[in-house]
Amino acid sequence: MAATWLKNLLSHPVFVPAALFLLVVMSLGSALTAQYGFGMEPCPLCLWQRWPYGIIALLALAALGAARSGHIRFVALLVLLCALTLLAGGVIAFYHVGVEQHWWTSFLEGCAVNLGGTATDFLKQIESTAAARCDQIPWSLFGISMAGYNAIISLTAAPLTALCALLIVRRNNGL
Repeated sequence: MAATWLKNLLSHPVFVPAALFLLVVMSLGSALTAQYGFGMEPCPLCLWQRWPYGIIALLALAALGAARSGHIRFVALLVLLCALTLLAGGVIAFYHVGVEQHWWTSFLEGCAVNLGGTATDFLKQIESTAAARCDQIPWSLFGISMAGYNAIISLTAAPLTALCALLIVRRNNGL
């Protein structure tokens, strides 16, 4: 009974994209809260980790639209693309963890800057802003940094999401 319920949930063409969208909104919301609510400036690798979540949000919204239109195979394809994007994001996050732990040095060193305003404003900002370094951990919980949690979440969700894509196809084919 519980296994059937779980299989139905993981193969549901609306629930899966909605859950993915909720996951990325919560993840991006956490990152933005840390940045704007608690003043933690993101390093370049932190910013790179946000891109996959933005892509997944768009893919999940497209999948919800496709599900509404009855294009279930397209939903499965979009969910599979979400899985691959989660994998890519997990790799970026794992790379960042390696930089934080000094397992290797980052190929990206620099500071986060805002490109808005005039050139004079931009230069003043560069001069007055301390660079957010990729190899420093501004926050951790239980010894795991935000990049570490991102790696765990992304690398766990990627195969589960790929499985969901397969289950959506199987459900659509009556299996």
